[in-house]
Amino acid sequence: MPFLSLRWVSIVSAFLVFVALQAAAIYQTGGYFEYPLDDTYIHLAMAETIWSGGYGVNLSEPSAASSSALFPFLLVPVFSLEFQRYMPLIWNVVGLGLSAWLWAELLLEAGYGAGKLRRYGVILAALGPAAVLMPSNAMIGMEHTLHAAASLAILLGLMRLLKGTPSWGVLFAGILFAPLFRFEGLALSLLAVLVIFSCKEKRRGVVALFLALVPILLFCGFLVSLGLDPLPSSVQAKIASAVRYEMPIYLRIIRTFMANLAEPGGILLMLYLVVLLGMWLFSDTLRRSPLAKLWAVLAGATGAHLLLGHIGWLNRYEHYILAVVTAGILVLLPVVMRGSDLQRIGMRAVIAVLIPLAVYAKSNVTILVESPKSIYLQQRQMSEFAKNYMKTPVAVNDLGWVAWGNPDYVLDLFGLGSTEALKYRTTKSEPGWGGPMAVRHDVRFAMIYQEWMKEAIGKDWIRVGTFITDEDWGFVSGTEVAFFATSPDYVPQLVEALHQWVPTLPAGTHFEYDAGFE
Repeated sequence: MPFLSLRWVSIVSAFLVFVALQAAAIYQTGGYFEYPLDDTYIHLAMAETIWSGGYGVNLSEPSAASSSALFPFLLVPVFSLEFQRYMPLIWNVVGLGLSAWLWAELLLEAGYGAGKLRRYGVILAALGPAAVLMPSNAMIGMEHTLHAAASLAILLGLMRLLKGTPSWGVLFAGILFAPLFRFEGLALSLLAVLVIFSCKEKRRGVVALFLALVPILLFCGFLVSLGLDPLPSSVQAKIASAVRYEMPIYLRIIRTFMANLAEPGGILLMLYLVVLLGMWLFSDTLRRSPLAKLWAVLAGATGAHLLLGHIGWLNRYEHYILAVVTAGILVLLPVVMRGSDLQRIGMRAVIAVLIPLAVYAKSNVTILVESPKSIYLQQRQMSEFAKNYMKTPVAVNDLGWVAWGNPDYVLDLFGLGSTEALKYRTTKSEPGWGGPMAVRHDVRFAMIYQEWMKEAIGKDWIRVGTFITDEDWGFVSGTEVAFFATSPDYVPQLVEALHQWVPTLPAGTHFEYDAGFE
């Protein structure tokens, strides 16, 4: 059963790396399970509100804090909040298994499962999932793993279609789910639709176009019906963090492209785009092959991501396109090098996998593994303070743990959970704009990265101290969180709650009171 074994090599290797990363992270936290990013809890907070009949992080205020149309709906707390906390992990285990299986299927379709290429196929199956960030993204616990699986399904479906053995179910599933998991999936889905039409499959092309566009347009319409913008505020916030809104569109694209090339992942994608261009220029065989259309999809999707997408944040934004373009290069190599020695093809394929493995090794082994400790020491402790000590509405600029399972209003000054705050933050607003918002929502205290949110700090706010993480562990926005009372009237309540909370802080953190509040 040689074909089956290659699938198992891919799946088992992916889960071995995943388990090793999780074990290392749990060891770092002293036995506590935690996600590497606080953003996972944004999805959980959204799902909690959905289950209660609303949409957003606060039941009383609609917001689109998640970049994914579908993922929060998969996390609704059907059983309990504690079980819900593990639902991102469960869905990412599913996504990891699907991604690894699809990776192996692509290798088999390309011929790496038989003959002299098989030994290289085993290496590619073993190293590939880790190289294209499958286990590391599954550990993060967000929608990116499922998005990558949908993207690989599109690639596999297109390959089989162009070879004359279509798998319409696989292709249609990828086209449907890629945009629903991430808006970036629209590029790959629409390119796939063009390929279907070019194959004179008009009816199926119409079906594919419907699957790609209608569900995501319905979601945008749903947001508008709630009084929100058609694009989620989380997507708008990420755009604003990369470029200024007042820029012309062409300058935004240039700035985004340059920002992406400043990241290792962006350089890697640019390298692979150059490889694809070289394949086209120097291989007449590829230009005459039915897989030339697949090449166009790969080049188009990679270029689109470099121009319009994002890179980084624990390498999650580029995961899907890295998986697709790497698998695509492996698929095209036997076509480009047809007639060459199979060993040369296999060696080049292995090199194509080793490069991303080397590029991301440090971040996966150090930053990713250490990040859960940061979230546990900082965001989880802040959540405990807000929910169990203050028990009043709170303002933050790093939404997640504090919002999930919190019955009180959470004002997100960064703007993911508040379109009003997003507009204030991304435009030239008067300093102190957070003050009136805090008054309207009866917010009594704020926990913020002061350097990030200087302009938002209300004129009447009083800082009583700073919560400090002793070491800069992993991927967290800052080691110091300033605690403010939003009015002099609330200072006694905040200080009393701090006096009860501070003695409970775990090793590796401490609280420094400002003068007069000890």
